[in-house]
Amino acid sequence: MKIIGENLSPPARIAIIGAAVVIVLAGARAATPILGPLLVAVFFAMITAPVMAWLTRRGVPQILAAVIVVAGLIGIFAGVIAFLGVALTGFVRSLPRYQAALEAQAAALAGYGIDLGNFTVWDYIDQGFVIQQIAGIAQQIGGLAVDAFLVFVGIGFLLIEAPRLSATLKRHLGAESALYQHLSQSGRLLIDYVVVRTKVNLITGAGTGIFLALLGIDFAILWGFIAFVLSYVPYIGLVVAAIPPTLLAFIEFGPVGALAVIIAIALIDAAAENLVLPRMAGQELNLSPFVVLFSVVFWGLILGTVGVFLAIPLTIAVKLFLDSWEETRWIGELMSAGKGE
Repeated sequence: MKIIGENLSPPARIAIIGAAVVIVLAGARAATPILGPLLVAVFFAMITAPVMAWLTRRGVPQILAAVIVVAGLIGIFAGVIAFLGVALTGFVRSLPRYQAALEAQAAALAGYGIDLGNFTVWDYIDQGFVIQQIAGIAQQIGGLAVDAFLVFVGIGFLLIEAPRLSATLKRHLGAESALYQHLSQSGRLLIDYVVVRTKVNLITGAGTGIFLALLGIDFAILWGFIAFVLSYVPYIGLVVAAIPPTLLAFIEFGPVGALAVIIAIALIDAAAENLVLPRMAGQELNLSPFVVLFSVVFWGLILGTVGVFLAIPLTIAVKLFLDSWEETRWIGELMSAGKGE
């Protein structure tokens, strides 16, 4: 008995596959409240997998090792929340001082023929909108707490279940089967990328924070941390992270200080992305710049904020999936940067 799909013309098969993909993506978008915490849990499980392996190799029981890893993540999360609360509170309290400094800079520029007029920060900020957003965030704290709880529980279960799942796949598929070997290799490559990406972001964030501290920019650690987090969003993230310290440098040191911050952050990012990342990650997972930028927009539309931050790991997973089949391997090749060809 012939399969119905074999009698279809290539355009018809492409249309059917395209329709199926659209349906799956629509379902993923509708299930974002569930998929978001799950993907975040998978992401952090990948990052902490080396720590889990290190603990188990030293004789720590598997469940206890998972508890230690999750407890460490909770401690880090609580510390980050406390740090952000203190830093942002201090920043808001400093706004009047920055307003006075900005007026002084405007007066200095007026001496060179550059008139900013009666510039006040609050003229360009809708205070009602800010208050509304703060109230909305306060209302969402309960929901965020529930999501955080689900994420931490998910991380623990993933760390505990990973060896069993791998053993089950190995037993049923066969250690020598092409499918099992490809799945194992793809999983390792994806985990390696996530870990390497985090290390590179640490270099970018630490370098940015240290430079800003040496320059004397207020809240340098806060801007370095934001640079670390937003560096998960390629191209766009660090540009957004550079805006607040650049404005502060202009307010405190004038145009020269702002230019110095822009140049320094650009050099730090270029060194991390073009020198450190290729050496640590290799070329196995290279993606074309267009695919990288498109993936941020695409996954952001599908999964929201989670999709923006996890765009590259998700795209790499799709590419590895496409590379698994002869019929779709050409699509994976189109997604590659084509280095070395």
